[in-house]
Amino acid sequence: MRAMAITYVIPVGVAILVYVSLHLLLLYTHNKREPPLLETSIPFVSPIIGLNRKKTNYYVMLRDKYNLPIYTLRIPGSKLYVVNSPALISAIQRQYRTLAFMPIVAKASINVSRFSKTASEIIILNSNGDDGYWGYIMTFHDAVAPSLVPGADLDGMNRAMLKLVAVSLNRLREQAATNVKLFGWVRHQMTLATTSAAYGPSNPYKDPTVEAAFWTFKAGMSQLILDFLPTWTASEAVTALDFSASAFENYFRDDDHAKGSALVQARYKHSIDHHMPLNDIARSEFANGVALLGNTVPNTFWMLYHVYSDPSVLEDCRKELSDMVAHSDNAEGTRLRTIDMSKVKTSCPIFLSTFKEVLRLYSTSVSARLVMEDHMLDNQYLLKKGSTVLMPSPVQHHNATVWGENHNIFNHRRFIASATGKRPSPAGFRAFGGGTTLCPGRHFASTEILAFTAVMLLQFDIKPKTGHWPKSPKTKAEFWEATSSPKDDFEVEIRPIESEVMDRDWAFTLSDLDQPIELSAEDLPLTEM
Repeated sequence: MRAMAITYVIPVGVAILVYVSLHLLLLYTHNKREPPLLETSIPFVSPIIGLNRKKTNYYVMLRDKYNLPIYTLRIPGSKLYVVNSPALISAIQRQYRTLAFMPIVAKASINVSRFSKTASEIIILNSNGDDGYWGYIMTFHDAVAPSLVPGADLDGMNRAMLKLVAVSLNRLREQAATNVKLFGWVRHQMTLATTSAAYGPSNPYKDPTVEAAFWTFKAGMSQLILDFLPTWTASEAVTALDFSASAFENYFRDDDHAKGSALVQARYKHSIDHHMPLNDIARSEFANGVALLGNTVPNTFWMLYHVYSDPSVLEDCRKELSDMVAHSDNAEGTRLRTIDMSKVKTSCPIFLSTFKEVLRLYSTSVSARLVMEDHMLDNQYLLKKGSTVLMPSPVQHHNATVWGENHNIFNHRRFIASATGKRPSPAGFRAFGGGTTLCPGRHFASTEILAFTAVMLLQFDIKPKTGHWPKSPKTKAEFWEATSSPKDDFEVEIRPIESEVMDRDWAFTLSDLDQPIELSAEDLPLTEM
């Protein structure tokens, strides 16, 4: 009996000793000037459990529970400073060297693309600009940004994309009805339109095996980023990357990028200028598909879902868009209906508000910074070197002070200015990030999503095969993803609107006065900020 008691007492005693020791370690390694320490019931483990169960909603739960401007979470080997306060976010964005993003980009890109040793050394060299403005990572943004800001280069890529969307949907209209899984169908349509606009007539994604390989690769990206035995934990993603890198290597070797967009040409030139090996350029380009498609596909799905599943939203958006259609005859005598996307972006407030509400509700992005040296944030909080600062967008997008008590509910008119001219604060809207990490491709992605949705609304009805739309579909998102996707796909019927005249085609245009949509505080005129 005594032996049995000892058998139980020893493990319990060891467990208590370990528990107390870990608590003491937490307290000993936490400076009282650092942000308050939370979630310590199981030292170093409680945050992992919370994030695994609730994903980015974990940050919203902690914000609501403790109402702190910033706090600390401890996980094995790292301190995480999670920021809730918009004022502190602004202060962090001003300290872009001390609270750096580029070293995170460098490390993640090496892991995801599985670069060679030569390429990895090129990527990591002076990645934070400590020795001046030079190096692959430091100069990358300025090398590619001109192709993505509103102007001739972006208009060229937009026009190519719009033509592809029009052709694809005109073909769809020739069918009486089409039964598809909605998310899978959107994914295929947007993949081909986006990548063909970027890569031109020799687009590697035209090969169905490359298209399929990309989504296999994306499914394993979490394991690649974490870099824990990736050849075992992400073997399918590694195989997909190796296979598709060969296709892109042939694309560049044959100079097919010369017929592609200014964006692809700029990326290629930047890599060549920094002496990147061709296979590594190909790997980087394939991995860049995440930037091209990772947000565009799910946001297009959510636009279609919310518009078609609510008759009032559908009626509002269709009415606005119908007023944007111009009627004419083309050279072959075919009746043509043309939509000027520049006018849509400036004259359809309900449609644009619907789009922004989709971005607000489904954004899961978490902006991250690496603390390069001890720093006193806003003269209040000590941030220790080597720690990570996190700024979750869901915390800002579900702030009752900014968005009201109905912040969890989809409201397609939320972003329309009130009678007093008041609109939601742009500082509380971070679907595309902000500061030095503001997404440079936001204008291209937005034009594509709006154009695809606009023509779908004007040409087609979509109805679920079950007879009713799923209410509040469950979502999923990996820790690195900026937009959540539906957890389960569902079948719908896409049918041309009965009143549509079948001898008319649709086309898009962009007027010379094309204006960007205000998608962040940085897009606003200075007088409105």
